[in-house]
Amino acid sequence: MPVRSEDVTLTCPCGERFTATVYHAVNVTLEPRLLYRLLAGQLNVATCPNCGRQAETVQPFVYHDMRRGLFAYVHPRSDVPQEDREELLKHLRRVYVRAVEESDRLTRKKAPSREMPRPRVRRREPADDLEAALEPHAPPMQVIFGISELAALVESLLEPEERLAKVALTARGVGDGERERLRRIAERMAEQMDCDTSVEDAGGEYMIWIYGPRARVSTIAQALNQGV
Repeated sequence: MPVRSEDVTLTCPCGERFTATVYHAVNVTLEPRLLYRLLAGQLNVATCPNCGRQAETVQPFVYHDMRRGLFAYVHPRSDVPQEDREELLKHLRRVYVRAVEESDRLTRKKAPSREMPRPRVRRREPADDLEAALEPHAPPMQVIFGISELAALVESLLEPEERLAKVALTARGVGDGERERLRRIAERMAEQMDCDTSVEDAGGEYMIWIYGPRARVSTIAQALNQGV
């Protein structure tokens, strides 16, 4: 099967070794939570469980929103030199054409069915993995430089109730046991509403953010205000 994501082991400057998931292909129709990780700045971001330090990966990825017709190759850096951009674009055009041709060939070869199989070709780099990540009948591919540019585009495509919202559970000057209890509460509420969580630990203040679609986060905020 094509590599959609992989777990990598990282070492934080504080000395902590931990595992983080890096996505090479993101389909937010199949995994809606990844859309909100993108908007919350948490997609392909590794967070040290010991000190809370965060680091973004420099891994390009393929982004597909089947519902909204967005299909893009995303380079995480927005400051790529023009010469390098042009070379990358040439390469992506060749890969995309091959992928479309392969998808059409498989469609003609196989008997009609509700869902056609995808090309399953494993590559090590997202540009080369495009053939495997491409959905049959995918829309034209865009190329986006910069995670923030992708997030702004995605945000513009959402309905008001779908846009990102956050609510925080906060504790100050508490021990590890209380922090763990707070984390479990936040994760349980997030799971019930199909949302996600992230942690901030700075200046003696421990915060767990619950984030997701505005309509769902509003429900969580109401429950918190009522002391649930």
